[in-house]
Amino acid sequence: MTSPSDRIHVVNVIGSFQTGGAEKMLVNFLGAVDKEKFRHTVLCLTRRGELAEDLGQVDVDVRVFRVRIRTLPRDLRRLAGWFRDHRADVVHSHMFYASLWARIAALWAGVPVLITTEHSQEHWKKWWQVRADRFLSGKTFHHIAVSQDVRNIRLERDGVAPGQITMIPNGVPIPEVMGDSAVRQKVRAEFDLPSDVPVVGTVGRMIDVKGYPLMLQALALARKSYPSLHWLQVGDGPDREKIMTLAEEMGLSEAVTFAGKRNDVSDLLEAMDIWAMSSTHEGLPVALLEAMAAGKTIVATNVGGIPDVVNHEVSAILVAPQDARELAAGLVRVLDDRPLAQKLAAGARVKAEMEYGIEAVARRIEGIYLEGLAART
Repeated sequence: MTSPSDRIHVVNVIGSFQTGGAEKMLVNFLGAVDKEKFRHTVLCLTRRGELAEDLGQVDVDVRVFRVRIRTLPRDLRRLAGWFRDHRADVVHSHMFYASLWARIAALWAGVPVLITTEHSQEHWKKWWQVRADRFLSGKTFHHIAVSQDVRNIRLERDGVAPGQITMIPNGVPIPEVMGDSAVRQKVRAEFDLPSDVPVVGTVGRMIDVKGYPLMLQALALARKSYPSLHWLQVGDGPDREKIMTLAEEMGLSEAVTFAGKRNDVSDLLEAMDIWAMSSTHEGLPVALLEAMAAGKTIVATNVGGIPDVVNHEVSAILVAPQDARELAAGLVRVLDDRPLAQKLAAGARVKAEMEYGIEAVARRIEGIYLEGLAART
């Protein structure tokens, strides 16, 4: 392998490696980078997070470099010094606050190339945040948007120039083997789920935008047609207790399994007959791509970047957001029509293989690094 001094040093900056789509995408990307040309370091500006452990297998240095509001000038000065001392060639930042502080420090340090990946729509931005983003966008070599929807918002609201932002979707590893009956049986046994019980699964943080109360409503409606239908939810978050309480109030406690945080999502997907998404807002969810790569039958709300990835009645059933009846009807439809379910699953798998393999995504991102460095010479 090329010596460290000969490789391009890319510093990836993110808040933390807590469980989330942007964080999982960065883990996937770092597992597929060209280690002959590039060496990568990750700086977490708040804490490491549980997903950082996954990077131990891919030889990437992960460091915590805390940036706090109460000591912001000092912390940004220290961060700029770190960029200089470690000869960062590219700073690639993720999510709003990490991108804000990283770009300020990188400009201070004279880092040649600044890249940001825009992972979500960020509807919550206040006027000053939009203004700060607009200023820093003029100093940023390139933005990567994970979906066309996110790209459009950056163009229209944040004032990014069209030639300065490229849509590159999230990528996932494509498993060679699907439909492992032994794994399916093992997972179902863990959760006391009989082999003949239909299971609808979701994967994601338990937060408001995921629409899990709607999922419970749809489950209750769908169980009128399929009384044994079970919901397996994978993930944790601040809304966990609220959703568990709501399930109990609706009389659905026995029909739902809250699996919490897991590092074996690929195994859990094997236990699911349908993969569902009830979100009200999305960028490009990595969990959706994982379900596609696993050849799952997908029913999802038609929001954000989701319709950019899957096509209605070709690779998924897309339903209106915040409509429990339509979501329930989608679940019942694929349970009723086995040939349709199989067609959708096959279509999703083919789309994942053709467009969302992580190796192809990594090469496109690395191409932007090289373009930026060439433009600075």
